[in-house]
Amino acid sequence: MDNQLLSTPSEGLSSPQGNTTNSGNITNNHYRYREDTYSSQNYAEILRCRYTSAYGSHRNRTREPARGTCTWVTEHPKYTDWLRGDTSGLLWLSADPGCGKSVIASFLITHLKPRTEAIVCYFFFKDDSDEQRRATFALCAILHQLFSERRELCLYAQRQFETRGRRFTEEVDTLWNILVEAVTEGGCGNVICVVDALDECEEGTLAQLVRHLTSLSRPQGPRIALKIVVTSRPYLKIERGLASHPATIRLKGEDEVNAITADVTRAIDDTITELESFWENPGGLGYLRRLLLSSADRTFLWVSLVLEILKDSPGGSREEFTNIVSSAPRDLAEFYTRILDKSTNPDKARLILHTVVAAARPLTVEETDIALTVRRDHTSMRGLQGDLYPVPERSVKNLCGLFVRVIDSKIYLVHQTAREFLIKGSSPGEGNWQYTLCPQDSNLVLANICISYLLLEDVGNDPLAIGTPTRTTRHVEHTGRMELFEPARLICERGSNRFLTWLKVYWEPQIPSLPFPHDFTHLMIASWLGHGTVVERLLEEGGGINARSQLYSTALNVAALRKDESITRALVESNAHAYLCGREYNILHVKMPSCMK
Repeated sequence: MDNQLLSTPSEGLSSPQGNTTNSGNITNNHYRYREDTYSSQNYAEILRCRYTSAYGSHRNRTREPARGTCTWVTEHPKYTDWLRGDTSGLLWLSADPGCGKSVIASFLITHLKPRTEAIVCYFFFKDDSDEQRRATFALCAILHQLFSERRELCLYAQRQFETRGRRFTEEVDTLWNILVEAVTEGGCGNVICVVDALDECEEGTLAQLVRHLTSLSRPQGPRIALKIVVTSRPYLKIERGLASHPATIRLKGEDEVNAITADVTRAIDDTITELESFWENPGGLGYLRRLLLSSADRTFLWVSLVLEILKDSPGGSREEFTNIVSSAPRDLAEFYTRILDKSTNPDKARLILHTVVAAARPLTVEETDIALTVRRDHTSMRGLQGDLYPVPERSVKNLCGLFVRVIDSKIYLVHQTAREFLIKGSSPGEGNWQYTLCPQDSNLVLANICISYLLLEDVGNDPLAIGTPTRTTRHVEHTGRMELFEPARLICERGSNRFLTWLKVYWEPQIPSLPFPHDFTHLMIASWLGHGTVVERLLEEGGGINARSQLYSTALNVAALRKDESITRALVESNAHAYLCGREYNILHVKMPSCMK
């Protein structure tokens, strides 16, 4: 079965057309010539296309470095060689978990901007957010920053924008080529990009990005005034891609034990000074400094957790402080277990952790409050609001303690290692929390919460009046589990307000380049989302198998457009029809239409 044959969109899906440039190298003269006709409207639209992630707030998730820390990087010979080099280059800073790689990345951004004439751009990968886990988002963020600094460079994206619209933001190769062309030919001077946590980029686009990163320093290529520094854990998949290229400069943080230990010491000193000021005891906590230094495992993560506990200590006595540090587990997994074991309600804590792990993007405190509270027996927002926590942020902290952080009213796990601690792997966990969350179960929990919320009468009557928490409804797509089939059917009823509400919430951030389908049936939705179990159930019930969407044709066309072979096959075997070149066909009985040849 050739899915490409069936996936040709209807007329309404054709790409926007415009004047294209000639093939071959693009010159500065060409763009200067076009600059007169380049409108502010196009500039604004191209910038909007590039703003696919809130990269500024993503950086704000990173802790501020303690005074005097991170300078070992900027003083390192490998860093200075990379920065002062005449050609483009890649610097890879690797380090073990908890050693402050993200803090260093944020520090470098601040350090470089006033000390170089280069345009400094950045991106922070995180695998707990859809906006932070793909290379296309990273390149869009970098281009958005570049174009914001030099408006005229938008011309290098103009051709792709005219021929593809927003869809060109979904291609790593296209975005990289725009970046290289803009830097090479745009006369903008040097550009430095800081990219954090490359190891948290999802597999699908990581290999493409690594291939382009290593192309920067090839001696046979043209000079590009582009320097990139990336941080990551020293994983084999990253090492194979980066370190195997001879021109990559690698700064191995895992070998810089003394430098990292010195930074940990500075972080401890900063907090001791802060505690002495708070307790009006200047110079009186020297014993605590010595105790922390003797106990620290040379990672910022362990130290920061202990320091947070010290800051929250109600008494501040020597006995209390000594007990906190002395009893803190040296093993990180044991430390995490101890934090969660102190929860005032372990069941509610586990529910929060399920939602944090499963959410496509960090949830707000208010959304988490609703997730903790909403039940299937709630019928309206009024009834739900009566059961909400009066101070939700405090409730979240009481339930999960230091295991979560609240930043800009959004909830995050304290560290990537906390996520790895929770999610079930091949090894058995220890205690009540380690490796106890299965991604499928977490998705089911969040899907159930979203469905319960969407079943509220307010959603059906006036969906726009109930506020932003409906953004959690992306997880209705996990209704492939049959226990959610019947309630999900109610919110997927064609033409209903509930249906349009959650589908728009799902569609717009996920597939901005394709027009919204106002006339999808439940079978089309299941085919689009890849829910084979739901498709089979709907096919058994019959009816509507050949219903047609104005833009996307039949469910069979939809499955083929999504390149889902199993669902395409199931629909074909059930005699589903496809709509091709303005006519309806039973694929089993026809040859390729002439318009498709």
